Amino acid sequence: MRVWDFPLRLFHWALFVSIIGAIISAKAGVLWVHERFGLTVLGLIIFRIVWGFVGGHYARFRQFLAMPRMAFQELQTLFRSTPKPESKSNIEIKVGHSALGSYAVLGLLGIPLFMAISGTMSNDDVLFDGPLAHLVANFTDKATSAHHFGEKLLFSILFLHIGAILFYKYKKKRNLTKAMVTGNVDAMLASAVDGSISANHSYFGLFLMLVFIAAAQSITLLRPAIF
Repeated sequence: MRVWDFPLRLFHWALFVSIIGAIISAKAGVLWVHERFGLTVLGLIIFRIVWGFVGGHYARFRQFLAMPRMAFQELQTLFRSTPKPESKSNIEIKVGHSALGSYAVLGLLGIPLFMAISGTMSNDDVLFDGPLAHLVANFTDKATSAHHFGEKLLFSILFLHIGAILFYKYKKKRNLTKAMVTGNVDAMLASAVDGSISANHSYFGLFLMLVFIAAAQSITLLRPAIF
């Protein structure tokens, strides 16, 4: 059964590549490349927020955002070898994002968004001047500190995400990575709503993604010209 639509899967892997590219380019000191990757992250996350309202069934926030009580209950039963029977609504959540997974999604969107926005206002007074730094001259030091602090949060959420993928693969026997490549889930889980979307819906999603990435990249045009 199809769960993840194509624009969502493309977003996921494009975000992964962009974040890794941003990290590597920052460590290598190639800051103009770091900036481009960071702005791509910004455009992708804005797309994902919009897609959370107009995307496929399992991409929509209303489908997978769970109450904290549900996440706590899932945490309590996470290591049980024999899970309790699930209602159809809970099966739908677990076919897409689990209750805990829904909060992981918020972290994986919120932290990179925080870093991308703070990065546009950062200024280290030596090698990098964010494209919006001149508009918030009295705030650049705080933005720079926030950006560096966000790096620690980003590494933490990435390690948790990778750890969860490995846990589900080897403990729960669910290959989440394969599902995010193919968009499909195992037949034994296919007892909920099909998440397929039409070709036109997919084209619309790709168009939105390109528009938001291009808009984010154009932020550099706001940087004052240096003569």
